[in-house]
Amino acid sequence: MAIWNTPSTIKAIFFDVDGTLLSFKTHRVPETALMALSELKKKGVKCFLATGRPPYQLDEISIDNLEAFILFNGQLCLTRDEVFFDECLDKDDVATVVDQVRQGLYNCTFMEKNRCYVSGYDEHVRAIEKIAGTTLPVADVAQALDNDIYQLNAYITPGNTDILTNATKHVKLTRWSEHFVDVFPRHGGKHTAVRRMLKRYGIASESAVAFGDGGNDLSMFGVVGTSVAMGNGNDDVKEQADYVTDDVEHDGIYNACVRLGLL
Repeated sequence: MAIWNTPSTIKAIFFDVDGTLLSFKTHRVPETALMALSELKKKGVKCFLATGRPPYQLDEISIDNLEAFILFNGQLCLTRDEVFFDECLDKDDVATVVDQVRQGLYNCTFMEKNRCYVSGYDEHVRAIEKIAGTTLPVADVAQALDNDIYQLNAYITPGNTDILTNATKHVKLTRWSEHFVDVFPRHGGKHTAVRRMLKRYGIASESAVAFGDGGNDLSMFGVVGTSVAMGNGNDDVKEQADYVTDDVEHDGIYNACVRLGLL
């Protein structure tokens, strides 16, 4: 086992969900990851969730040892006591996507704060439901014109996203699957939310670690002192991380915490 260059002080750790805390194979958090979170809390290390998921798709995640939560890729930030950041997509951009979906250019999941719905089913939607272990209700996307939308999952394959970006003005795209892209406000993302969280808790960036596996995790890798990619992560994520740990199913989080001298 390679010896990692352990930072002197770790006060905060940010964990992605899908493919990091949560296994794509079992749709569960490994027991060793739960053990790691418990021990980290006992040692005074604050553990944060940093996910593209909405709050209503986190039933598989125990929050017992988590300090605070970054949801919708940073568009909703909350502690156990309060919401301290809340931002939705631009209404005109949402209307543009609704129009493109109505034209049949692609399917899309619309995420509100308390519910989500998909425009229809195709092979990409079915593939993501299988990977993530979720079920999406189909609904009339016109309702998105009247409600606040925090994030979109646009089922557009690599190389074809210009159809969306050329027609909108205030969005950013990230991808962790070939089947879809996350769509959220241009100045948003996990990195801005991590900075916001660190400032709120008075923790220096060099004292923070981030774990991830997909493209939407790369931005937060750049704003923490130490980045760790899961062994099952995308190649570009593993290339840009400081360290690569084992797969989520093979105790990746626990083993990394041991190698960092935290456990």
